[in-house]
Amino acid sequence: MNNRDKILIIDDELSPRESMRMVLRDRYNVSTASGGYEGLEFMERNAVDLVVLDIKMPGMDGITALKEIKKKYPDTEVILLTAFASLETAKSAVRFGALDYLTKPFDKDDVLTVVEKGLDKKRNSDRLKVEREKLLFRNRDLEAEVNKARENILMGYEGTIQALIKTIDAKDHYTFDHSEHVSRMSSTIADVLGLSKEAREKIEHAAAIHDIGKIGIDERILKKQGPLTDEEFSDMKQHPEIGTSIVQSVPLLEDAIPVILHHHERYDGNGYPAGLKGAAIPLNARIVIVADAVDAMMRARPYRGSLPMEKVLSELRDNAGTQFDPAIVDIILKDKVSLK
Repeated sequence: MNNRDKILIIDDELSPRESMRMVLRDRYNVSTASGGYEGLEFMERNAVDLVVLDIKMPGMDGITALKEIKKKYPDTEVILLTAFASLETAKSAVRFGALDYLTKPFDKDDVLTVVEKGLDKKRNSDRLKVEREKLLFRNRDLEAEVNKARENILMGYEGTIQALIKTIDAKDHYTFDHSEHVSRMSSTIADVLGLSKEAREKIEHAAAIHDIGKIGIDERILKKQGPLTDEEFSDMKQHPEIGTSIVQSVPLLEDAIPVILHHHERYDGNGYPAGLKGAAIPLNARIVIVADAVDAMMRARPYRGSLPMEKVLSELRDNAGTQFDPAIVDIILKDKVSLK
């Protein structure tokens, strides 16, 4: 018996309910309920990984029970049991969140195959959730910072942007000043490209928080005077995904995700985290990539001085088509964007 895999069979008829239990009991921890209400009451008291649910039941029918289960326990997989007469109902129920269906009388091998498919999906979902939580909450300090950022998000869009910028500033003042300049430059580039006012505002806001994920990076790495070790650089490369994790559940910030996630991609496909190439990199991210690099080169850092304007332009020219979108570099080389 696998104690991690808990299955609940809900069927008002004793014979199919017990037959299903007998098929599954040697592999899984199986419980039964004789109706929808009883099944939901059981789930309130016990964790369940997968539910096998009959469609046609008195009191609460299977479709109603399915909706309640997915509303209260969205991560729990549901497999429907149906007689041939209600097969179309079972197929249509997939849009309510059912994983699959089995027809009565059911075949033992079919039952085991479909149930294991559902449990595999649940295990993968649980594993991804754990990995995401480990990344996002690597230590208690980071968890507190992320929660504070999320609470601030509820204050409203403009207030949210300012709150996130202040969060970045508290971690690394260089990043704060840098992000402000990148935001302004990105908006100007977008204007030259002919993007709408709404689009310019979106890229301006996204650029302002493109480095929000750095709140999850150790300050010793952020402020290190000198080259990073391979391990430190590996940690640093996580900040786009950490930033995405912070804002991805907030609908009003969803337009910023492409910039936050992809502002370290390269035009030749050798960037991170996704290795996107050329036009596959979202336009807003391609704009911010150039603005980000320009401002970084123009700024003094603990380990080097600021680069002269001639060197900045030379670097852009030399890396157009490899690191940078050549069309965006061309806008700067033609002096259509002030770099002062």
